[in-house]
Amino acid sequence: MSELDDRLILHVFGETDFTSFTIRRDAFEGKPRVFGTPEGDDYVQVIGTLFGEDNWDQLRTRRAQNGMSFEELVANSLVHLVADTEPVNTALQSGHNLIVLGVFRGIPKVKDVPVYSARFLGISSTTTTDPNAHLDLVRQGIRYSAGFIHDDIEKGMVAPDSVAARMVDQAPDDPAGDDEEEEFEELPQAIFFHEMVTQAGLETVVLCACDSELAQAAGEEPDLVVGLVSGVVPTPHGSVGYWLWQISPDTPHGFTQEHFVDLHALPNPAYDRLKNSEHVRFLVVDCETHENTRAVLLKRDSVGLQEFEDMATEIAASEPDADFEAACEYVMSTVDPEQFLRQARKQEQTGKSNLH
Repeated sequence: MSELDDRLILHVFGETDFTSFTIRRDAFEGKPRVFGTPEGDDYVQVIGTLFGEDNWDQLRTRRAQNGMSFEELVANSLVHLVADTEPVNTALQSGHNLIVLGVFRGIPKVKDVPVYSARFLGISSTTTTDPNAHLDLVRQGIRYSAGFIHDDIEKGMVAPDSVAARMVDQAPDDPAGDDEEEEFEELPQAIFFHEMVTQAGLETVVLCACDSELAQAAGEEPDLVVGLVSGVVPTPHGSVGYWLWQISPDTPHGFTQEHFVDLHALPNPAYDRLKNSEHVRFLVVDCETHENTRAVLLKRDSVGLQEFEDMATEIAASEPDADFEAACEYVMSTVDPEQFLRQARKQEQTGKSNLH
């Protein structure tokens, strides 16, 4: 992420167009807050018009009288519009580098004169400036903001036939009716990375799906202890990341769960969000009902993500033809998790890394 260390990406999602602007972090410093004021509303109307007529690709390179392109002018306008807002301040302080702003069509007060309103849809971290890569955050952010957007529609700030209103109301057809209980496909008993939208934006969490008895016991544990031993295991099919999670160790309902990581998939946006957060959110979920029974915040540094990634990327570079699925199957059939734990503890006692 070195090329984005001193940048914020502002992704603008309008009625018909979208794009992302990469802007220096220091450009936001010292500017007064105008979002929600008449001055800020002027910026919103200009941006909404440019992203609401399906012609941004033609307009972005057009030159104004001062010689600046429309793209440069909009980027400057965005800096003034969002400076000193909570999402920008949070991103600057927490290390996030992606901010999503939705600019949606409202109900015009004067006939045939379109008006627009703006709403922040979330913040996150990313390693790419490609605007298409940020659309999933837009969709999840709109779902997360559905209640606020419905309020905006009732107040006349957002038109009931705007793109935001349509996205909020989109739902799969349910021919069975509302009275029938929702059925869930049972999750596999496993641990994996999962993306969810929180108040801080799109977040990568570690989801532990287990059977109902274990999930219920974890939810009732007064002080749930979760530990991780990570390793890189060589196989005839190439090396594979092997994470062994310990949930409630030394208790009657404690258990361990294997978690495999594809070394060639690093880095990726989901993993970047995980390692760039101060804490790692670990969720215990009932694999039958999808109910989240317990959440634990683990300190990122205690998990050892950076140490694992450094070793993983070095090994992956030397094994271009690794077969991840075959390597996982080999480990599951040959590696004893308890023996792996004992070996890791032995190495830790001698001051060595637990990475193999």
